[in-house]
Amino acid sequence: MKLKDAPIQRKLMSVILLTCFVVLTLMGSAYILLEYISYKKVVKSNVSTLGTVIASNSSASLAFDSPADANEILNALRAEKHIVLACLYDKSGKLFAKYPSDTSSSVFPQVQQKNKYWFEDGYLIGFQPVVQKNTELGILFIKSDLEDMHAQLRHYMIIGILLIAGSLIVAFSLSKLLQKSITDPILSLEQTAKIISQQNDYSVRAVKSGKDELGALTDAFNQMLTQIDTQNVEIKSFNQNLELKVKERTYELQEQKDFIETIINSSVDLITVFDKDLKFIMLNKNSYEYYNIKREDILGKYILEVLPQKKETGMFDDLKRALKGEYIHNTNYKSAISPRSFDNYYIPLKDVNEKVYGVLTIGHDITNIIEANEKLGSLNSELVKSNRDLEQFAYIASHDLQEPLRKIQTFTHLLGDNYGDEVKFKNYHNKINQAASRMQNLIQDVLNFSRITKVEEAFTEVDLNKILEHLKTDFELLLQEKQVVIHHPILPKIMGIPLQLTQLFSNIISNSIKYNEQKPVIDIAVRHLSKNEIKSYPSLNSNLTYFQLEFKDNGIGFEPQFSEKIFNIFQRLHGRQTYSGTGIGLALCKKIVENHHGVIFAQSELNKGSIFTVILPG
Repeated sequence: MKLKDAPIQRKLMSVILLTCFVVLTLMGSAYILLEYISYKKVVKSNVSTLGTVIASNSSASLAFDSPADANEILNALRAEKHIVLACLYDKSGKLFAKYPSDTSSSVFPQVQQKNKYWFEDGYLIGFQPVVQKNTELGILFIKSDLEDMHAQLRHYMIIGILLIAGSLIVAFSLSKLLQKSITDPILSLEQTAKIISQQNDYSVRAVKSGKDELGALTDAFNQMLTQIDTQNVEIKSFNQNLELKVKERTYELQEQKDFIETIINSSVDLITVFDKDLKFIMLNKNSYEYYNIKREDILGKYILEVLPQKKETGMFDDLKRALKGEYIHNTNYKSAISPRSFDNYYIPLKDVNEKVYGVLTIGHDITNIIEANEKLGSLNSELVKSNRDLEQFAYIASHDLQEPLRKIQTFTHLLGDNYGDEVKFKNYHNKINQAASRMQNLIQDVLNFSRITKVEEAFTEVDLNKILEHLKTDFELLLQEKQVVIHHPILPKIMGIPLQLTQLFSNIISNSIKYNEQKPVIDIAVRHLSKNEIKSYPSLNSNLTYFQLEFKDNGIGFEPQFSEKIFNIFQRLHGRQTYSGTGIGLALCKKIVENHHGVIFAQSELNKGSIFTVILPG
């Protein structure tokens, strides 16, 4: 049973015993620790004194080059059972004598710090210089075990455990006797509350046991019973007012819902919303007409209950993946109820805590496009690509742009309700400004993306060195604030669109600075691609020359499975509360590189930085 659910008698007993145990354990541990530190000092002092004596007695043996005498002196260490190794080195560092004498020479270490003793791997180790008349004749090495110290500490621990156990027994006996003065009044108050709850008799009053805090609690309890009848009248009045406000708010919400439905119903796409149980909660007008089904026959129903054939088409699996938070794009979905093909999007709907509560599906009929492609081949590939971009904009209208608008509406309403509260007024005002700024950034990024989509600018020779230097000037304050370091070689000149290439460099470098929790370091590398390397990229023209640019940073990185997802428009790997942004920057980069007939991809691992690779024609 958890302590919070245990009876109060057991809680008191547990608290008292736990407190005693912790205090006694801390005291015992502190005492043993002090003994341990003190004993180490004593052992170190004794061994260093012994080393001084042995070194002094060994000076003559080293002076007259007599290993036999030195071995005899070292053998005297047998009287010290804790000395496990000892040896003498001559002044050149060569092994002169050893103890025990039958020990292999390879176990003795090289001469280290002189006249110093330290603890290492459960032993005390020391090097003591052998000096005669201020002349160093050699070095004494000595190694002692710590068995006495360990035995003494085990002895102290056994005594401590016995003392703690005895103290807990005494504490248990006393607490069992004394806790009744606290628990009895509480249990009595509990019984009174049960009677009132079961019989709904508010005339019953609890008996006061004393003038302490429990007595004050009893008085407060009795006073509460007196106030209940009065509060019942007030609650009824409040409920009536609340019902009126709910009706008013429901009307406002219905107006907003009607506005959103008007926008969605005007779409030529099939738009459907499912809850987390894959039940229909909204369909647009075009969806009802396509499925040839009435509103009351589909809303609130499980998808396979209404359309069982969907289970075999892959749509059902895509919906389940989207419920796990995955953004799904099926570029050629074959309908199970008509000879039509769709470009389908499955978009997870998330609350403020990033928890999925439903799925938005958008189906764009591409049957005519596929039929045209079959007749005309790839003359329509750009049309399909443009169509996908339009679907991504549909996602904005249905989700991203509505989110800040929803916040503005909510906080505007709260602003009116709390006009007299200056603190809340300022807070809601700031929230409105933040949401408006968020919406402004989204709209600006959408405009930038749409401009990149329509390439009408002429290609010209572009010096990438000038592009980078101009960016350094533009980012001067940010580079100084974040202490950014950018390493790069001499960059080439290529044929391209200056404005777009500036945007490409700007977005990649900005990402490396933004998604970084240390001083950003960006390394730019460049090289020519070989013919064989060019052939490994199907979209590249093998008759052209290409440069490969690598932007390597030391940022937070991302998991490898997201290396393609990050280039999708409005795809974010981090919540806006952690890192700002709209999720369009890298989509712009991809669009720019495609406009220049190149390739862009990313490699990364979480917390190990990222590498963005851009391949452009020379």
